[in-house]
Amino acid sequence: MKRLLIVCIVAGLLVAGAVASSNSGLAVGEKIEAFLVKNCEGGDPYCQVCKFGKRPKLITVGDLDDSAWIEDLKAIQKLHEKYSGEGKGLAVFALAAAIKDGKAAPVTDPQAALARLKEIREKNGITFPLVIAQNADEVYKAQNKSNPGYKIFENYYNVTTSRTVMFGDGSNRVQFNAVLADASEAKQLAELEAVLQKNL
Repeated sequence: MKRLLIVCIVAGLLVAGAVASSNSGLAVGEKIEAFLVKNCEGGDPYCQVCKFGKRPKLITVGDLDDSAWIEDLKAIQKLHEKYSGEGKGLAVFALAAAIKDGKAAPVTDPQAALARLKEIREKNGITFPLVIAQNADEVYKAQNKSNPGYKIFENYYNVTTSRTVMFGDGSNRVQFNAVLADASEAKQLAELEAVLQKNL
């Protein structure tokens, strides 16, 4: 009887854990690491993770062909407005990638992707950065330099599905991970907000 009870408790904990963690993106407990991006507002490649420093970070990753991800940005904008605190609270950014066959890859046409992100930003009143990943090895090789240690987003972050959301605390440890889904998005965002409130 005790053994059955233990099995039921463990199974219940596994189900509960699955709500706040998915197989896409960094798992809860893993570390958000530095990587290079290019912002739709222009400028040279830079590290958005580094720019935000020790602020807790919310990252959403999606495919530009996924209209549901564009809708997610509007919902995340509300969290950004509520918790960003004039540059001192929550730090948010969205990254567009080409997600096919269960793997994120660089967008095939960077200039077109940046133009589309800028259009999405302006049309929907998004005020957090919208970016695409940049391969640090290639960026530094073009300057005859070695990559000083930046991760390659597609290799490190293990994003397999559009609408992946990851939240990391002030030490960059992931505390929440989910792939948003239409049927459960309200519940998932409420769970995310509860985690935000504990870590801000």
